[in-house]
Amino acid sequence: MTIANTSVEDRALLAGWVDFGGGIHATRSNEIIQQALWTIQRQHIFCTVVAKGYESGKVVLIEFGPDRLVVDRPLDWPLQMGSQSLKIVFKSRNQLWNQFVVELIEVTVDSLITSMPRRYISLQRRDFYRVAVPPNSRAVFYHKGESISQLRVENISVNGALFCAEDNKYQRLSGGELLTDITLFFPDDKNGEIPVKIKKGRVARTDQNERRHQCFGVHFLLDTREERGLLQHVRLRERELLRKGLINQI
Repeated sequence: MTIANTSVEDRALLAGWVDFGGGIHATRSNEIIQQALWTIQRQHIFCTVVAKGYESGKVVLIEFGPDRLVVDRPLDWPLQMGSQSLKIVFKSRNQLWNQFVVELIEVTVDSLITSMPRRYISLQRRDFYRVAVPPNSRAVFYHKGESISQLRVENISVNGALFCAEDNKYQRLSGGELLTDITLFFPDDKNGEIPVKIKKGRVARTDQNERRHQCFGVHFLLDTREERGLLQHVRLRERELLRKGLINQI
């Protein structure tokens, strides 16, 4: 049955998963949402409640019904928090970040009562897709014995990154060339910068972005420890995308 006054995209979301690119999948299917809720309960998966200016610790999904969802009330739940949209974020057993969008209905002594999720978003992490990084992220590395430190990091994946320069002095970096002693610096509110160190990488491709800046796709040659550290940072960025609502347009 076709629902009146719904767009093609809305009908697709109501029918099942829709791929929005960049590893982002979303649905409004009641059946899929209920299956996810059953999985959270059955596998005892902890959730996090996110509101504007607030993020809880781990909470438990207590129950859900046709028109409501009940989770633990976090110990530090703000007393002034009124009815509003909330995000319920959780990581599935296959290590993918997921998010429900709900409306807060009632706060009791020990629980939060919300609407049933109206939207379910999943970040399907894959080796080849890249995650945006904070502004002013940068890369420092050696190329043929020369230290290079003026390249921005545009995005990262679990096996590579995109570096860009604002001038043409780095056009001598060619596909296949080896980069060594790579350090990625990511701005962080608490620590100033978070460094991620990688011993080796190769220039996989060169191109220009929309601002005609020279860019280099770099494939990292990772050992097990480096791969684990980079994967941890990619997952952190995925979670930040969900927490900050950068994919709320879906």
